Amino acid sequence: MKAEPYQTKNIGRNKEMSEKEMNKAEETVELNLDQMEQVSGGTTRMINTGNNNKAAIRRDPWINNKNWICSLKNGTYVETLNNDKLFYDPDSGRNFVQIKFTDKYGNEQTGYVAASIVGLPR
Repeated sequence: MKAEPYQTKNIGRNKEMSEKEMNKAEETVELNLDQMEQVSGGTTRMINTGNNNKAAIRRDPWINNKNWICSLKNGTYVETLNNDKLFYDPDSGRNFVQIKFTDKYGNEQTGYVAASIVGLPR
C-alpha cells in the first residue's frame, strides 16, 4: 500500500509547510508583560493616580485648557514611547511622557500623561 503524501500549504516564496508544521504554527502563544515590551518596542506601564481620579491625557506635554484628549482609569495599561523621554512643563513644574493607548472606542492613540502617574520621575 502506497503512503499518502503530507498535505502542504504554500506560505510564499515557494516554501511549503507540512500539515504538522501548519498546526504547530497556528498554536496560540501567550506573552507576559516583559515579553510584550520586547515585541512592541516600548515599555508597558500602568496608570496609577494614587486615588480614584482618572489620569488626564493631553495632545502635547504643555498644560492648557484646550490640550485634553481623554482620561484613563487607574489600572489601565499604556505603552510609554521614545525610551521614556521626559518633557518638562515649566508652568506646572512636572514631567510628562508620551504614551500609546487604546481609547474607549478601541482606537489606538498617542498622547502625554504626567510621568509620575506611570511610575517615572515627577
